[in-house]
Amino acid sequence: MLGVLLFSSLFISSSADATTYFSGLANDEKEEYTKWVDAHSSYYPRHTFMPSAGDPSDGAAFFWNINDDAVNFALAVRTEGWVGFGLSEAGGMIGSDMALITVAEANTLVDSHVVEDKTYPVTDDCQDWVLEGTTIEDGWMIIEMSRLLDTGDSQDHAIKYDVDLWSPPTRIIAAWGDSEYVSYHAGKKARNSVRLHADHSNRMTEMETLLNTLEEESDGHFDFLEDNFRIPAVETTYQDLCRTFDELGIDLPTGRDMLTVIGAVPVIDEHTAQHIHHFTVYVGKECNEENQLTRTMIYAWAPGDEGWALPKNVGFPVFDGMNNQAVHMQIHYDNPTLKQGMRDSSGLKFYYTHDEREHRAGILEVGDPWLSLGGEEIAAGHTKYEFNCPGSCSAAALLQKERSVEDQGVTIISEFLHMHQTGVRMTNEVLRDGQVYHKASAEVFDFEQQGVHHVAQESYKVMPGDSFRTACYYKDGTTFGLASQEEMCIAYIMYYPAKALSQGAMDLLASTLEEPGAICAQEFAHYKLDSVDDLERSFGKPSNECALELSGTNTSTNDKENIIITIPLEDKKDPESDDDANSAGAIALLPSLCFAYLAAVLL
Repeated sequence: MLGVLLFSSLFISSSADATTYFSGLANDEKEEYTKWVDAHSSYYPRHTFMPSAGDPSDGAAFFWNINDDAVNFALAVRTEGWVGFGLSEAGGMIGSDMALITVAEANTLVDSHVVEDKTYPVTDDCQDWVLEGTTIEDGWMIIEMSRLLDTGDSQDHAIKYDVDLWSPPTRIIAAWGDSEYVSYHAGKKARNSVRLHADHSNRMTEMETLLNTLEEESDGHFDFLEDNFRIPAVETTYQDLCRTFDELGIDLPTGRDMLTVIGAVPVIDEHTAQHIHHFTVYVGKECNEENQLTRTMIYAWAPGDEGWALPKNVGFPVFDGMNNQAVHMQIHYDNPTLKQGMRDSSGLKFYYTHDEREHRAGILEVGDPWLSLGGEEIAAGHTKYEFNCPGSCSAAALLQKERSVEDQGVTIISEFLHMHQTGVRMTNEVLRDGQVYHKASAEVFDFEQQGVHHVAQESYKVMPGDSFRTACYYKDGTTFGLASQEEMCIAYIMYYPAKALSQGAMDLLASTLEEPGAICAQEFAHYKLDSVDDLERSFGKPSNECALELSGTNTSTNDKENIIITIPLEDKKDPESDDDANSAGAIALLPSLCFAYLAAVLL
């Protein structure tokens, strides 16, 4: 039997009264917590429960309230020692911005961060969190704290606008323990994904919100699932599935001959979840086609991704013509212990409308989507691999005579960065007139949390002539290849309106790759880095000045006055790197197009 929609049962619904949290405790054991909730419920209108990894009936109650450019948080746990709360880039401790407090020093909140070492968080140069109140009573510790949404501190994560369902929610973590000092916490940890700015956050979980939106906006859904597939006892398996319109059993109204996909959620078999590395989904002409250029990607899923819903005016058309009559899905299974006898029925649930939306969506892949470096070894230590797709390629793909000059660009709505286990940082930059116009990054890439990192960012435009520069950083890398134990470097970019290239145009672009000045030839270089400092991370860098928010004790009203004071710090410089020691391989052209699956429809 299937488990659940991924993540939908992992968190207790936010619609519950906060006094019902900690269901494993008797009422008298919750007395101090209940008293606090009753006294503060008007000030913290939004809340959710984060079950602990060790005991789902235990965990952390999380409360928040956003006022203009500042936020107030409260966290309640059962502990006699310490508690930590964090904003996490990927959903784990690595790459998190944390606040720590102990019972022994209950008046001191320590602003910290974690980059490389999970052993203990590093204290920030600037203490941007303000302790608003502490309740320690009868085994309970409840902390209240505030900070600016964006402190401007490189050792903090900015809290970004997270309402749109095609952008990722805010990822939060908590840990606690009974020792006097912050130490290893075992199962006393919790994580969640919440939309801090959304009005619905106090009524529904992230998955409930997504499902509710898709149910309201769609005319129906279809399931694309594996059918009791026996996972082979080998390390890496790529299982290809394909379904035609007739095989999916979809009923269309009379006179309709197409669907528009508007969103999807993962359906994961709980018995095999740990062995599912990722899905990729394409639409194509037929199930037995072998030409990859005639397929168009519509989704790439990896653990940590709750699903998506497109903007109301955007959709992926399927079954709309002779080149779009089949849906392909490739499931990557990871079985490093060669376990036998496992059967899987995982897949995806797609929501659709009968009517086409204003814009057709497409997905662009940049970096090394064709795995041109397959088999190449990555050196030990820290390394950087950089791929450059020239502006001449975007100009060839985006310029269309029937469109006005100002309407030639496309809007990027989501960006996903993908590496494997030895990846530690990844960036994807858009350059315009030689300058960085936009930069998407996973500052501390954590494959254990998210195989595909969904970047928190606002939509932006790409214009003809813009170039892409994709950089992947590795630590003690392996070889490039398909397996989880090998490496990749791909950025998936979801955009609209989809640009349609004729097969002739695609063939022309591909045929010129070996010629000097080829318009879509990929430039590539790699570098051996001296140390972790050469990873060029922006998160965790020393801060040069601090912005402090001064506020009084937490009250039940929202009329706080925020005062910002800028305090210069002693000048700090990044360690100087020896350019000669950073050896670069010769810049070369890769024998493949520098993009893949640009169009949603091939003419």
